[in-house]
Amino acid sequence: MKFVKKLKELEQKTLEQMRDKHRLPMTRKRAHSLLLSTDGYCLSKISKTLGVCRQSVSSWLEAWERDGLAGLIEQHRSGRPTKLNQLEEIEVIELVKSEPRNLKKVLVEITEKTGVKMSLKTLKRICKKAGMKWKRIRKTLKQKKNEADYQESEPIIAQLIGREEQGEIDLFYFDESGFNLQPSVPGAKQEIGQQIQVPCSHSPNLNVLGFINHDCQFQSYVFDKTINTDVVIACFDEFAKTIDKPTYVLIDNAPTHTSDLFLENIEQWEKSQLYIKYFSSYSPDLNLIEILWRKIKYEWMPFTAFQSFDSLKTELFHILKNIGSDKYTIAYI
Repeated sequence: MKFVKKLKELEQKTLEQMRDKHRLPMTRKRAHSLLLSTDGYCLSKISKTLGVCRQSVSSWLEAWERDGLAGLIEQHRSGRPTKLNQLEEIEVIELVKSEPRNLKKVLVEITEKTGVKMSLKTLKRICKKAGMKWKRIRKTLKQKKNEADYQESEPIIAQLIGREEQGEIDLFYFDESGFNLQPSVPGAKQEIGQQIQVPCSHSPNLNVLGFINHDCQFQSYVFDKTINTDVVIACFDEFAKTIDKPTYVLIDNAPTHTSDLFLENIEQWEKSQLYIKYFSSYSPDLNLIEILWRKIKYEWMPFTAFQSFDSLKTELFHILKNIGSDKYTIAYI
């Protein structure tokens, strides 16, 4: 059995700092191994806890006994000199930023500019060192957003939320979304060498029009036909029958929401205490129902739903019916 000698108070605090904050993972592990040893952990238990071999732990303890703190610090190792100097690595990162989807093209440009040939693995290592990683590209409407209108919309929405919290009004968010047998494929934990495969085929759209509030009360209307202004108006007419106090609905500026025919109905809805408020253009982040659509498509819809159009309808209707339950709720609401 091998254990380190009892640590002095300063040594204990220093090792705890190294375990928690040292920039090198291996040094953090070495400090951790010493602290575990002083707590009575044997070599086997320490190696299992830290995910290293027993011999490594033994050598760390010996280095501590022999060299103290210096024995924990990663020593310089000889090896192949780097292919690029620091300035060249910065230039390489700029090339990657100019061609982020095509690293092979970047390799060709590196050779042309520096005369250095490197492998794709080396390039990825340089990118990782610079804090870059491969991840999904996100679509955005920010370049179309009118920042002034956006800034005006935020206090209006905040005021409505405040009135809702005081019980003066009800506040709902409205939007439409389509569902079909072309799945929105999310990331998922998968076994190495295995791959989850989701059925995919063409099908008609199931178009869902929905109203949701901050308490996750949800009302939806589903159609298997194209959504036009007449359909939207019919949904608002039905929704107006369900309210019992002044109710505001926040909607975006889609053509079906701003057509002359839709605008002609606003005065009639206001007589029923249903009021329409518009978001600033190209601001889906202000519409909380957008989060609901993402939840359904990327998290709640099971893979089995895409086996057939009937199974898609069954699963979709089940989710829509149970939104607000423990299984189908949203944290922000």
